[in-house]
Amino acid sequence: MIISLVNQKGGVGKTTVAINLAYCLSEMGHKVLLVDGDPQGSCLQWQSISDNKAFDVIHHPEVDIHKTIKELSKGYRYTIIDAPPGTGDITLSILLASNLAIIPITPSPLDIWSSEEIDELIREARKHNRKLKGKLLISKKIVGTTPGREARKALERYRIGIFKTEISQRIAYVKSLISGQSVLEHSPNSEAAKEIRGLCNEITR
Repeated sequence: MIISLVNQKGGVGKTTVAINLAYCLSEMGHKVLLVDGDPQGSCLQWQSISDNKAFDVIHHPEVDIHKTIKELSKGYRYTIIDAPPGTGDITLSILLASNLAIIPITPSPLDIWSSEEIDELIREARKHNRKLKGKLLISKKIVGTTPGREARKALERYRIGIFKTEISQRIAYVKSLISGQSVLEHSPNSEAAKEIRGLCNEITR
C-alpha cells in the first residue's frame, strides 16, 4: 500500500505524521519504506540524527515517482511518501502513485478554506489513478480550543472523508523529532503516541 502525505501548505505536520506513521507500521511488523519527496530532505535529516533504522528512508523529490514507484516499493508492505508543500508536478506525480492520500489540515479558517485547491488536485489525479482515495486529517490541533472543536464540522463541506483520529500540537512530537526518534520510541505512553497508534489502526483496518 502506498500512502502519501500531501498539502499545498507547509507547516501542517506532514513530515511529523509521515515519520511517526512509518514507525508505527514497522512496529506492527510490516516492512516499511519512507520516501522523502520534498527537496528539503527533512526525513533524511531526521534519520541522520540517530541513524534510526526502524524503517528505510530514501530521498526522491522527482516528477517521475508515479513511473518509478513500483520498483522503489518492491518488497515493502507499506510505502509512505512525504510530499513537498504545494500542488506542483512532484505532488501530482506522488498522487498518481498513491493508494491513499492523507491531507493534514490545521484547524484554522484560512487553512480550511485553502484546502479546496488540494481537493481539486486529488479529484484531477483520480481521473488517471482510480485506486486513489483522499482523506483529511485534523493536525496540530490545540487541545481545548474552539477552533479545534469546530474544525471537523467545517471540513465536512469537502467530499472526502475525515479520519476520526486527530493529531494535536504536543511537545512530545517536537522532542522526539529533535532526538531522531519516533514519538512511539521517545514517549511511548504519551497522548501523542496514542494519537499515532489510533491513526495507524484506522489505516490498517
